[in-house]
Amino acid sequence: MTKKIMSRREQKEAARKKKAPKKKSWIKRILLVITFLVMLAVIVVGAVLVKIIIDAPKLTAEDFKTPLSSQIYNEDEELIGTIFEEENRTQVKIEDVPDEVIDALVSIEDKRFYDHPGVDYKRITSAAIKNIKHGWGVEGGSTITQQVIKRSVLTSEKTLTRKVQEAWLALNMEREYSKDDILEMYLNNVYFGNGAYGINTAAKSYFDKDITDLDLSQTALLVGLPNAPSADNPFKDPERAENRRNQVLNAMVANHVITEDEADKAKEKAIEDIIVEEKSSQENKTPYSAFIDTVFHQLVNEQEVITEEEFYQGGLKIYTTANAEAQELVDELLHSENIAYPDDNFETGIALIDTKTGAIKAIGGGRNFTSIKDINYGSKVRHQPGSTIKPILSYGPAIEYLKWSTAHMINDEEYAYSDGTPLRNWDHNHWGEITMREALQWSRNIPTLKLFQNVGADKVEEFAVDLGIELDPFVESAAIGGVNGASPLEMAGAYAAFGNEGVYTEPFAVEKIVFPDGEEWKRDDSDAKPVMHDYTAYMVTDMLKTVVTSGTGTQVNIPGLPIAGKTGTTNFAQETLEQYNMTNALAGSWFVGYTPQYSLAIWTGYPSLKDEDGNLQYMREDGTQHIAKILFKEIIAQLSSPDMDDFKMPDSVRKSGSELFIKGTDEEHDAQRAQERKAREAKEKEEKEKREKEEKEKKEKEKKEKKEQEEKEKKEKEEEKQKKKEKEEKEKKEKEKEKKEKEQKEKAEKERKEKEEKERKEAEERKRQEEKEKQEQEEREKKEQEEKEAESEADDE
Repeated sequence: MTKKIMSRREQKEAARKKKAPKKKSWIKRILLVITFLVMLAVIVVGAVLVKIIIDAPKLTAEDFKTPLSSQIYNEDEELIGTIFEEENRTQVKIEDVPDEVIDALVSIEDKRFYDHPGVDYKRITSAAIKNIKHGWGVEGGSTITQQVIKRSVLTSEKTLTRKVQEAWLALNMEREYSKDDILEMYLNNVYFGNGAYGINTAAKSYFDKDITDLDLSQTALLVGLPNAPSADNPFKDPERAENRRNQVLNAMVANHVITEDEADKAKEKAIEDIIVEEKSSQENKTPYSAFIDTVFHQLVNEQEVITEEEFYQGGLKIYTTANAEAQELVDELLHSENIAYPDDNFETGIALIDTKTGAIKAIGGGRNFTSIKDINYGSKVRHQPGSTIKPILSYGPAIEYLKWSTAHMINDEEYAYSDGTPLRNWDHNHWGEITMREALQWSRNIPTLKLFQNVGADKVEEFAVDLGIELDPFVESAAIGGVNGASPLEMAGAYAAFGNEGVYTEPFAVEKIVFPDGEEWKRDDSDAKPVMHDYTAYMVTDMLKTVVTSGTGTQVNIPGLPIAGKTGTTNFAQETLEQYNMTNALAGSWFVGYTPQYSLAIWTGYPSLKDEDGNLQYMREDGTQHIAKILFKEIIAQLSSPDMDDFKMPDSVRKSGSELFIKGTDEEHDAQRAQERKAREAKEKEEKEKREKEEKEKKEKEKKEKKEQEEKEKKEKEEEKQKKKEKEEKEKKEKEKEKKEKEQKEKAEKERKEKEEKERKEAEERKRQEEKEKQEQEEREKKEQEEKEAESEADDE
């Protein structure tokens, strides 16, 4: 038989068929391994789940009681505040809750509530898929029952252990309690924001109604709040609250409990129209209100140690750093009639902390501060810091990075910002070459900017951030305070580092928290960190002491008390002044200072340029700008220890006269050489003065002897002269006598001649008179004769 010859394709096919059994064998092995791994994983996961379930807490009736109020204590562990006493919580029975409320709640939170045994497996599967795609924690699958468990028994942390225990306990809870019981627990204990716990309390808070009187729009808004009570708060963010309300309404439509038309009508109502005006979340105001608000802000918003819900209803014992004497004094001064506040709208923010530890001792939230979440001008509101920022952005960095001394010379001259904008000093004058100490002492703007520019913006910003001051935007004008971004608490914390040898601790209000189960949270006391050299801290402090003793801050000076501090005023933009025709107008006034014991920052001013009625309100240069300094002095004077030690000069600093130098720097060497030169010059001067003194004494002796001789000779001459004078006077008298006698004789002769002349003249006069009379007599007689003759002739005719 002839052997069949296979084609190439047939050969490959035959080879493939021969290899097929081998490939099948490998597949079986892989499947066996996978099966084993799956079984192992199931066993491991099962074991872990069993362990988690075993470790889950046991449910008791106590777990589902109304949440406890939190208590606040001061540094002496004295109770200073209780957050929402029991009378602030109103309970509601499930039979009194309208069906519409329950329908809304079930629709948005757990639409299969009445069907599942405490855990919604479909919802968990959907949530798990989304979490795998987008990351753990993106969406939860919690039922209403699980939420009650989480709020009553477990914590709110997003961990697998908590979720497993939550599910297990929810299954157990559903066996112990009815669906209505569970709903009642949820509605009475859940947090609705704005300090409201329980749905009836929330209805009063947001609408001033009982839940039985709510319309559909209000119901949907209220039911949607527990998901994110702070973020969806209708008082703070109406737009976000509206979106959440509409989600609830859409869920109710999808769950067939309301119609589309009903939902649309409810959506048409604006949030502002269905809520009432916001009320204080805690009406029982105490001197500690602003301090407690600061506690809330730090624990809940900044550090996120606890949730807002835990703060209000966690049954916590919160031990703070508040000092009773300090806080009561601050509150008293804010409302004192002895302080010349210009009007009720004028505000002030105060922050007092321990210089060494950073512990907050007192907060003045404002003259009109009422309760938690009010506007806190002491710890939260930021304003332009004015010249109080200068040590942080110019003088501190110049010493830290350039190692300049307090005697470093800076030219206070006509100057401008880098973009060419002119910069002026507050007095519109230029002082020429002055020391860095003098520039800070008298708050000169131009030297301050020059320091800022010499250091460089990047390093300056780094220095400021290390002190807890983050300014945005960070521009050159920030060097003289022309930028928003500092609260009194932040400024007090920054200045405290100068008084604490360069060590900064972020101001803190809480030492520890004790939870209802006995567990404790304690502040990490390792937060303190050195942010500058000790020489920088001390040299800035020493210059700021000069500000207080003989500069712009003398109004706060207390003899015998070491105070370092800086004044600061903030101005309106020129266009604002021109627009409203304002003169002598200030936007605000500061004083920030510290002692070795306390660091205190005070801001004063108006919250806005116009009041509620549109009237202008601003600080005038009529003494109002000094209120910050008056408050500072009053607080420091009353709280300070009289025997307080001064700030200690570190070994890294050398003092020469009144100025300070960093040891080992060129300026210090120059100063040392200058000091040695002065010492030499002083010694040479002393020796010269000694020689000059001896020579002077010798000359004075010779001069004295010469004088005595001259006086003797003078005396003899005067005696001789006197004798000569007496002789001359005698001769003169004799001559004068002879002259007088001669004059008398001549006078007598003259008088005789004058008499004879007179008699002669008189005789001649008599003779003339007689002749005249005779002549006149003759003329009369002649005339009479002529008249007679004339008469006779007339008679004849």
